Amino acid sequence: LLLIDANSLIHRSFHALPPFTAPDGRPTGALYGLASILLKLWREEKPNYAAALFDRPEPTFRKEKYEEYKAQRPPAPDTLISQIIASRELFGKFGVKTLEKAGFEADDLIATLAEKFGGEEDLRVEILTGDADTLQLVRGEKVVVRALGRGVSESTLYDEEKIKERYSLKPEQLIDYKALAGDPSDNIKG
Repeated sequence: LLLIDANSLIHRSFHALPPFTAPDGRPTGALYGLASILLKLWREEKPNYAAALFDRPEPTFRKEKYEEYKAQRPPAPDTLISQIIASRELFGKFGVKTLEKAGFEADDLIATLAEKFGGEEDLRVEILTGDADTLQLVRGEKVVVRALGRGVSESTLYDEEKIKERYSLKPEQLIDYKALAGDPSDNIKG
């Protein structure tokens, strides 16, 4: 089961590639990057099941609890928003189901599905993202994270051993580390 952090991949593609446009002038650089990632995955390891999880524009429960959550982030440009919207059709062409829920981030939905399906006997859950927050979800080799590296073509597959190698921590300890150290990318103090 491939769980795709859609906003993360589209955002990364948007910033990693030139601002391509379609003949009618619509921006397509992020869509091109997303399609490249999906084509590579489908060539190398066609998943049995796949879902793309999206953030919604409404405030999340985190914002309600902590007003400063992600306050330092500038609003997304219209050229990015239009490609996020158009990406749903692209995911459909790959047979990928899209899911979203108001009040929740894609990370929340990914965590829910990883928990729900991570214990299935003949199923491995692979999370595709550019966001290291999901590393806390890794469980043995049953739930793993494929984290994008530089650009959109390099990635690292994290299982428990790879996390211990990089962070000297177990996946379930990463949340404690973030609580102590803070998370500047989300404007959270330690």
